[in-house]
Amino acid sequence: MSGLWTFLLIFMSPMAIRGHFEFNNVVCLVRDRMFMDFEYCYLKSVNRTYKYLSLKTKMFRLPVDNCETRFQLRMRENRRVLYNFDFKVDSCKFMRDRKHVIANWVYQTFGPYSNLNHTCPYDHDIVLDKLPVQHLNKLVQSIIPDGRYMMNSTWMVAGIPRTDVILYFTKS
Repeated sequence: MSGLWTFLLIFMSPMAIRGHFEFNNVVCLVRDRMFMDFEYCYLKSVNRTYKYLSLKTKMFRLPVDNCETRFQLRMRENRRVLYNFDFKVDSCKFMRDRKHVIANWVYQTFGPYSNLNHTCPYDHDIVLDKLPVQHLNKLVQSIIPDGRYMMNSTWMVAGIPRTDVILYFTKS
């Protein structure tokens, strides 16, 4: 009997968590317009199957050598603590050693489509170019349960919050 339970647990549980990832909305908020601004920030639906996220910042004070990022992932219709993640990471230190497991998973979701691929200092504008929903679907389908979510990333430079990128998405 225990062999049957082991078989079901190993082979059936990944299938129960697979699903479809879809962007709902993105909001890019600037807290300090003297420091930076967004040139663009949008979701685009090319057709029914190809949707992507693009954003570009215009940095006015360079170089950036002291950056901290706070990520919050919230299930929108649920208050269970299990699906509410909130963590802060020193971005410069993380890009040097990449030892923070959850931050590394978040970075893998957008890293290949961004120019945030080196450690500090950053002396250029930040670009996220055409992050496709299919890429996120591969990474998210086995980790996050079905539901509607909000992910807020707050970017702080020198301890001062400079911008928020809020992404609303659905996993079904």
